[in-house]
Amino acid sequence: MTKTAATKPLTGRKVLCIALGAFGTIIAANMTLAVAAVGSFPGLEVKNGYIASQTFEAERAAQTRLGWTASARHVDGQLRIDVLDAAGKALRLDALTARVGRPTGRAVDMTDRLVQEAGGYAIPAALEPGLWRIDLLATKGDDRFRQHLTVRIAGVVADVDAGVVAK
Repeated sequence: MTKTAATKPLTGRKVLCIALGAFGTIIAANMTLAVAAVGSFPGLEVKNGYIASQTFEAERAAQTRLGWTASARHVDGQLRIDVLDAAGKALRLDALTARVGRPTGRAVDMTDRLVQEAGGYAIPAALEPGLWRIDLLATKGDDRFRQHLTVRIAGVVADVDAGVVAK
């Protein structure tokens, strides 16, 4: 006759430890994810959505009447922006300001006024690979033009995202 190891009975204490361990793991994972989500939240786009909605249609109609378009590209450590009129000709603006940052966080945001150069506007910007959001504000006389562009930079060569050319 061979001797076999006796199995220990499953007691209430063991079941309690198993249940507490399982639920403890789930709660710890949820708390870690919640803290990470709140810590990376960039904030609000507008302070009051209702107030912003009251002028949205008028501002959109004014933008459409202008017929201006903007494009962005990243070349040799510079962010280059082109703003064209309805006829496709480069505009000479009074001012062009850009806020450049990641769409999901404000930790690396920078706001700068672009300098006009031959063939467009530029600012020094060493952008790392990934997705970048550019919020533009262009003014010429009484005309104001706002547009947000999304640029995806993949290593040395960049992709085209939403009609925006990036290199």
